[in-house]
Amino acid sequence: MTTQATRRTAGVGPTGPTSSSGGRRTGVRDRLLASDPGNVRLTLATRAAVTLGVALGVAALLASLLGLAGNQAVVVIVLGAVLTMITTFTASDPTPAGRALTQLCLPVAMLAGITVSTLVDRHRVLSLLVFVVVMFAAVWVRRFGPRAFACGMVAWMGYFIALFLQLSFAQLPVVLAAVATTTVLLLVIALVVAPQRPARRLQRMVDAFAARTRIALAEHRDPDRRPPWRRRDETAADRAVLRVNEAAVLVDGQLAVPGALADPHRAGDVRAAVLRAEAALARALDDPGDPDGVDAALADLDAVLDDDRHARPRRGVGDDEPVPFAPAAELFAGFLPGSAVTVGPMVAPDEGAAGGHAGAGLLLSTRQALQIALAGGLSIALGDAVSGQRWYWAVLACFLAFTGTATAAETVRKAVQRTVGTVVGVVVALVVVPLLGPSPAVALAVILVAIFAGFYLFRVSYTSLAFAITLVVAELYELLGTYSGGLLALRVGETALGALVGGIVAVTFLPTTAVRAEHAARARLAEELRAATGDVAALVHPGGRPGARPDLHARARSLDAAVHQLALIGVPLSLRTVPGGARRRPLLVRRLAAWVRCAVRVRALVEAAEELERTRRSDPAERHDRVGAAVRAVQGLVDALAEGRDPGEHRHRPPDDGPDDLLAELAALHGALVALHEIDPTVAPVAPAAPAAPPAVGTGLHGRVTDDGGRGLPAVVTLVDGNGAQRARVRSDDDGRFAVAVAPEERSWQLVVAAAGHAPHAGRVSGPGEHGIVLRATGPAPRPATARRVTPASGPVGGRAADGG
Repeated sequence: MTTQATRRTAGVGPTGPTSSSGGRRTGVRDRLLASDPGNVRLTLATRAAVTLGVALGVAALLASLLGLAGNQAVVVIVLGAVLTMITTFTASDPTPAGRALTQLCLPVAMLAGITVSTLVDRHRVLSLLVFVVVMFAAVWVRRFGPRAFACGMVAWMGYFIALFLQLSFAQLPVVLAAVATTTVLLLVIALVVAPQRPARRLQRMVDAFAARTRIALAEHRDPDRRPPWRRRDETAADRAVLRVNEAAVLVDGQLAVPGALADPHRAGDVRAAVLRAEAALARALDDPGDPDGVDAALADLDAVLDDDRHARPRRGVGDDEPVPFAPAAELFAGFLPGSAVTVGPMVAPDEGAAGGHAGAGLLLSTRQALQIALAGGLSIALGDAVSGQRWYWAVLACFLAFTGTATAAETVRKAVQRTVGTVVGVVVALVVVPLLGPSPAVALAVILVAIFAGFYLFRVSYTSLAFAITLVVAELYELLGTYSGGLLALRVGETALGALVGGIVAVTFLPTTAVRAEHAARARLAEELRAATGDVAALVHPGGRPGARPDLHARARSLDAAVHQLALIGVPLSLRTVPGGARRRPLLVRRLAAWVRCAVRVRALVEAAEELERTRRSDPAERHDRVGAAVRAVQGLVDALAEGRDPGEHRHRPPDDGPDDLLAELAALHGALVALHEIDPTVAPVAPAAPAAPPAVGTGLHGRVTDDGGRGLPAVVTLVDGNGAQRARVRSDDDGRFAVAVAPEERSWQLVVAAAGHAPHAGRVSGPGEHGIVLRATGPAPRPATARRVTPASGPVGGRAADGG
């Protein structure tokens, strides 16, 4: 499959590029559906804004009924607002009973934090020391799951709010009334007024998956449909496929949520239908001549869901027992898990002790608890030195930098985003707040709009949430009559100080580096790939592995979840603003693109293997033993990848007879794996390649590999044919010249070029002739590698011969 093509394919199929899959339907509606799978962000933002508005009204009414005014009324309103916001964000259990239990635990945790604070409030130093202990405990309990994570956050926030509002032990009755009223309100809203509807969310996620599929196909056929900033991106098509894959993993996770399906036994059927749709997309990207295949597969997916809604019999299962369903990823509040899924096992005691890293033997939660205790203590001391009254802003920025992150790079990135969001929020507030004035109605409207926007965009960029909260704080100070430019400037300074402390501690004390996490993600990917190819081999040759039939669909989806983890962990590493990010970015982008292609090929291989099994069921004598050599060749490459050793030559070519689809997919996966080995020189040492034959101008495929200055580079050049099988592997001479013999009838290959100290190149070349390959040095500011087609008449030209890579 070529997922990097950027040429426009016009007039293909009965309706050309404006067919139902690739044209008019990929408009604004598809873009909106694709941007928020399941409408999870929209639902969360709406629930946060509406619930906060109702909670503020109820809190004000409660204060009025109790005859509270001034500071007492502020206590009731602030506690109601804080508990509402944290509950909306963290009470994400998949069942109503679980959500109810969490929402009952959260106020208890908040009251515990407030009570502890009021017991030590007379002794300032002791109060601050206990605050550090509370921070440690709030992070340490994250090891016990999402509910413990939520309770730790709320307990810490309770202690923080008690310090912020200067609560005393005598005010606990008012606190209890405020917390109890808000808890009842939130339970009524969550369980009665606006309960979660898993089936509706699943349907919306499927709609988003379909929209991303159509967009990927449309942009492949017509690159002008891509956003302007991605039209020159060589890996734009791979990114589109990765977004389809992300939506598919989301659907897979939602299938495990109780209530998502009327019959939970159909989860495997939906998973299979999603995989068929992805396989149809892969075929359409390979062969634009089948414009209706994707539509048919998506219609089949909708039909499977419709059968579940109307309790129709399951199709094509006969008397087979349904396979137990386990999702590839467990969702948190409708989102895919963060990098802790990969980092947690990486720093687990047994594995960490063997690695010899600092802090070996500590669980991720313990490691982060120690980090936040140190960072929190430093933030308190330094923040107090700057302002003895507003030091808590530094602590807040520091603590939140460690929330939802697992590596030092993620923590630093979040700290920077919070600082930037605060600065932008202050600049906007200095203009907007005086302009709007102290009107409570206007301030409430601004607060609710800001909360909606912040919650809707925070998964896109944490900067937006920091901006929204800063604007909310400015409006609150205006209502309280304490607003001033100097106060907002102090907030910026304290926030930047806390973020700086958090970042320094994350990098220097018990650090979990993103580079090490990325290595762990690739190791997990290699093992998932090894398990998937092993299961395919067991299905093709069932006598080779005794036991139950392997669940290839589950294997393929687990591989996809691992690809998503690699993409997630690589984000902070590839940012150009991060030290070394510009140097690492070309390799990380190409490596991820290569893994995406491998995952695509594995899904296609699964479909081909299952088709072979169905054939064998109808004709038990049909064995197709000839696929054994192809399977072994692929497994040899996978084993080399997983074990980090030299892949060798592996020049296997499929036999002419046998199950064509299966052999073609095995050959394609073989080629994708060869390209991955060449693209990623850190996976295994490059095997010795045959020296280049003397180039013969006008015959075969030949050219020269150079650096930016035009100097020839000795490099390894690998040629993969249209079926994905390795055609040749040669080493260029000292001047960078290479030559490969190719058949005259073949017109397109994938060319992979790797040289020490340079960003590798992988892309499509068309037709025999001379091709100039320019590799960029992996220095401070590398640019993507390019390939130029050279003709004797015109000399070098600026157009790329590679369609991507």
